[in-house]
Formats: sequence, C-alpha cells, structure tokens
Amino acid sequence: MVAADQPDDPPASELKHLLAVRTERFATEQAVERLRQGIKLGRNDQIAAGVNAAIESVHHLAHLAAAPPDDTTSARLRAQVHECQNSFQRAHLQGDTDGVIGRGELVGDAVMTYAIHLTNL
Repeated sequence: MVAADQPDDPPASELKHLLAVRTERFATEQAVERLRQGIKLGRNDQIAAGVNAAIESVHHLAHLAAAPPDDTTSARLRAQVHECQNSFQRAHLQGDTDGVIGRGELVGDAVMTYAIHLTNL
C-alpha cells in the first residue's frame, strides 16, 4: 500500500480537474448516443436536439481541457465540428431528411473525435 503523501501522488486539484474532464467526456458520449438514437429513428427533431447537445457538451469539454495555444490539432478538430454543424444546419433548414441524417452522423463522428483528442491532452 502506498502512503497518500508520496511525492508521486498528484495534487487534489489535478485529480478534481481530471475527474471533471472525464465526467464531461462521458456527458459528450451520452449526447452523441442520443443523437445516434435519433438518427436510427429518423426523427429530425431528435437529431437536431442531439446535434446541439453534443456540440454544447464538447465545447464545455474543450473549455475544461484547455488545449495549449500551439495545439493545431485541437483548432483543426474544432473547425471540423463547426463545419459539420453548419452543413447540418443547412440540410435541416432545407428540410432535407437524408441530409439531416447523414450530416447528423458526421457531427457525431466529429464531436467524438474532438472529445477523444481533448481527453488525451
């Protein structure tokens, strides 16, 4: 058994931060799962709500993870999420059901790719 005061133990604030990041990653995964359920059912309203929830959740995760300023991968993945979101919104506004489903899937994939990257920072 290792004593709690060992120098290798991370400080409590670091553990709280790690827990917050992991919790938000889980929330993002749940939001994407709800999005995918809406896609399976083909319900545009559920897909739109899922897209918004997934993007909001991953943005909160990005805030918690605080990528270093020189992390170009985070910037590229964030831009990809926004590009997918814009494409989804265009399809949704046009009433394009197939486009909503396809672009909803792309949003889910982009959000999870970004979330995985942020969790591994």
